[in-house]
Formats: sequence, C-alpha cells, structure tokens
Amino acid sequence: MATTTHCPDRPLMKLLMLLCLCFAPAMASAATPQFNYLLHCGGCHIEDGSGMGDIVPDLNEDLGYFASFTEGRSYLVRVPGASHSPLSDGDLTEVMNWMLRTFAAADEPELYSEAEVTANRRIRMNDVHAVRKQLLELKDNPDAGMSPAPQTTAAPQAFVGPQQPADQEAPEQLASLSVATSATPPPTLTPEQQLAFGEALFFDTSLSRFGNQACASCHDPGRAFADQRSMTVGSGASIGSDGSSTGHRNAPSLTYVAATPAFTLNDTTQTSPPAQNRSRVAATAKAADTIRGGFFWDGREPTLENQVLTPFVNAREMGLQDLSELVERVAGSERYQPYLGDVTGDAVSPAHMSGLIAKSLATYLRSDTFNSYDSRYDRFVRGEITATAQEMAGMGLFFSPGFTNCATCHQSSTAAYATNELFSNHRYENIGTPINQDLLTLNGMGTDFRDPGLAANPALAAGFDPSDINARFKVPSLRNVAVTAPYMHNGVFSELDTVLRFYNHYNETGASGQINPETGQPWTEANNPDGVATDKLRVGFPLSERQLAALSAFLRMLTDQRYEHLLP
Repeated sequence: MATTTHCPDRPLMKLLMLLCLCFAPAMASAATPQFNYLLHCGGCHIEDGSGMGDIVPDLNEDLGYFASFTEGRSYLVRVPGASHSPLSDGDLTEVMNWMLRTFAAADEPELYSEAEVTANRRIRMNDVHAVRKQLLELKDNPDAGMSPAPQTTAAPQAFVGPQQPADQEAPEQLASLSVATSATPPPTLTPEQQLAFGEALFFDTSLSRFGNQACASCHDPGRAFADQRSMTVGSGASIGSDGSSTGHRNAPSLTYVAATPAFTLNDTTQTSPPAQNRSRVAATAKAADTIRGGFFWDGREPTLENQVLTPFVNAREMGLQDLSELVERVAGSERYQPYLGDVTGDAVSPAHMSGLIAKSLATYLRSDTFNSYDSRYDRFVRGEITATAQEMAGMGLFFSPGFTNCATCHQSSTAAYATNELFSNHRYENIGTPINQDLLTLNGMGTDFRDPGLAANPALAAGFDPSDINARFKVPSLRNVAVTAPYMHNGVFSELDTVLRFYNHYNETGASGQINPETGQPWTEANNPDGVATDKLRVGFPLSERQLAALSAFLRMLTDQRYEHLLP
C-alpha cells in the first residue's frame, strides 16, 4: 500500500471543493452576460472595454469593424480569452453579443448565432497578434476582398491565419541527393494507390540492410503499432536489422502520431491548463515551453514526411547507407510495379522517388488504420456506451485540477471530454524519468551516458538555455497506453501501474511511495535532476490505492476497440 500524506486541513479543503461544485451551476445559471464578461474578460478588458496598451486592444476601437466581416468575426471568437473560457457556447454567444451592443452599438453589427460561435471557437489560433495585424491591414485595403458578415445563422468558414501547412511536401533535405536533371519523375498516384503503396512499404522487410526488418517489425500492428519485444529482448529499445544494435530510446506507438503538429519553436497555442494551476504554471513558464510538435522523442524531424524516412538510414534500425539505396531497392522491386510501372533506379529522380515514398508512408499513417477513435472513451463521449463507476472516477481525477495535473500536459483540446482528444499537448517536458541502466549496459553506451533529449535537436543550437532544454522529451499521446508497454522515452518501466506510482511519488511523503515496485529499490537518478518540472509534477494530492486504480481504469478506456482483447 502506498503511504499518502495526511493534511489536517484536507477535510476543510474537500468540503470547500464540494461546495464549489454544488454552487457553480447555480451561479452560472444566474449570471448575466455582463457578469460573465467581467468574470472571464475583465482581467484583460476592464468594465468600459479598455485594453492594455499594445498587448490587449481597446474594444471600443475596432470591435465594430471586426464584427462586419466573416474573418473578423471568426477572430473575435477564436482569441484565447473567448475560445478558452469555461463558458458554454450559448453563454459565450450571449457575452459576445452583449459586447457588440455595448462597445460597438454605433456600427449596428450583426449579432452572433450560437452555431457561429460553436464553429469558430474550436479552431485554434497560434499567433493572435499576427492574425489581428493581418485583418487590420484589410481595413486599409478596400480591394482585399473581405467576406461580408453573415446574414443568417449558418456557421461561416473560419479564417485560420498564419499556419503550418497540414500536408507538407517531402523533406527539404531530399534536395541534397544527387539528382540527374534529365531523370524521369515517378508516376502520379491516386489517393487510393498512394495509400496501398504506403502500406506495402510499411511491411516490406527487403528495405532493411539484411532483408529482415520492416517498419512493422518495431511497430507491430497487433500491438497498437508498438514494440513489446523490447521489454524482453532490448531492455526497453528495439533491436536493429543486424540483430545486435540497440538504440537508447523506446519505439513509441504509431497510433494517432499523424495528428502531431509540425515542429515549431514559438507555438503559443493554449490547451487550457486547469484553472487552479494556470497562474502557477504561467509564473514558472520558460522559453522552451513554447516548443511544440515535431517527431521522435526530441522533435528532430519537423514533419511526418521527414520522420518516416529516417529509420531506413539509421544504423541502429534498418541500416541502409542512404536514401539513394532505399530508392534503388523500391524501384528495383517487382512488388511495386503496380504503383511505379517500369521505373528503374537509374531512370528516376532519387529526390522525387524519396518524396513519393515519404508521402505514401505518411498517407498510410494518416489513415483510419492508425486513427480509429473507437475506444471506450470515444464511445462514451459520443453517448454510445455508459462508463463504469470506476472509469468515471478515473476520468474525473484525470481532468480535475483539484486532484491531479495530468491534463496540463496530456490534453490537446481546449476543454475536457472532447471528441478526438489526442491526450498530449505535443510539448516537451523533463519529468525526471529514471535512467534505464540495463538498456545503457546492453547497447554499450555505458551507465554514465545522459540522454540530452530536446537539447540534441539541431534546431535548438542557439537561443535557448541549455539547462532548460536538457533532458526534455516529447509528451506522448496516452491513447492505447495500457497495451503499449514499455513506458517512457527509454522504456524503463514495464507496467502502467509503475508509471502512475512514479508520478504519484512527487506528492507523497511516505517511505513506501518512494520505492519503484518493479525493482523494490528507490526511484533512481534522472538524466537532468536539476531541470525536472517539479512546478507541474508537485500539484494536487497524493492518490490513494483506490484512486490509482480508478485512474488506471480510465487509461484503459483509451484503448482502441480492436486492441481491447490485449488488456490484462
């Protein structure tokens, strides 16, 4: 049994929390739009609509202008203060219309419909100031072609503003391949052919150095595209094509990985950290907290198209010499003639062919095979099933800022219980994961090795404090977590229960809570003990055995339907 911390004030705190839960609905139902404006917007815009200099604009100045055309109306709903507020869509609609009547009455703006608010607040905006500047430039350009404000209740097409392309072309570094200008480009494939081509590539063992390893070898479709062999054979990491090489990181599940955004150093997207913790987290925010997206544990490949090619030429994985060899093997295989025709390695442009391979593999990873959204959680959110009492308790613990801080890092949506929730904010954290000494001994790197994590990403060579980025790793999705052991970036834990107790030990004071149940020894040293995000980890209460079991039950809910038979 884990020993929990007993606080003499806890009964009072629990009572206060229960009272808040009881009275909150009554307060909300009695609140007027003006009350909600002051409660949720008054921190930035005071009662008369005034802003904060250049940081927060004055509502009396341009509110009417923005409300006069579709893109501006979308912007007003999508700003963080509106879209991330805890107000329902209906209440937010009333607040928006109160603001229009109060601060822009002279412009006689069209009032918002609830459908319009609902459609727009779900679309994230990465750079509020850039979008506002872009829209204000339209004000001085009458020929810019602004969309008129909607005259019906139909939801408009939201103006997204500056964004990273969702489907980028093949990696830029492919241009460095030697390409004969007269080389023939590969044929253009239909979406169906591209998907089939990508699937065939994913399962092809001939594309490895010794013809014995495919993408599916380390990402088993029968195990939610993870590698459970690594627990017994590789001490937490996968074995390479040569049968002996082992890396120093765990091969993660590929389910839902395609939803990862492209790598960026300055992403200010907010995924609504719990209200009780927001001020504390903001007070300790660092430059590295804006880094988001990218692939691999350190984000070194910015897009999915980049990522899918890298394992082919990694000496500890599939072991090909370079991408030209990959092109030759693909172009020279009869297996791919239905997609490539009679193209040969000498005739085709290596860069073009590599691009087609990358795009086809990425298409496969974006398919329903990897992104089914049919777990018990998904079915519960859609109203198709009823959750058990234990699952409901675990769900409440997970999303509740009063007890845990799980959702601060493992939530991608702006609100709890969202459909198609990815359970990752796609950022990077140092949570103090213990060193996997068995793995470092096996792969020959030595137990003195310390994985730099994000600090090894070449995009961060300058401009960031090394002590801040050292040993940060990407926050993984929790989907299928119950069936994709081993855990953590280095595969150091074999059981999900161990992971929960590891997190729990940051809030426990009892001696038993400081013991790793898999080793019977105290939790071992982290890569960078001085950089551990204790401000996020030491939040909430130590969980009891019953609460840990409930949280585990919720995490099991995140298992795709076809993998539920793997649950213990």
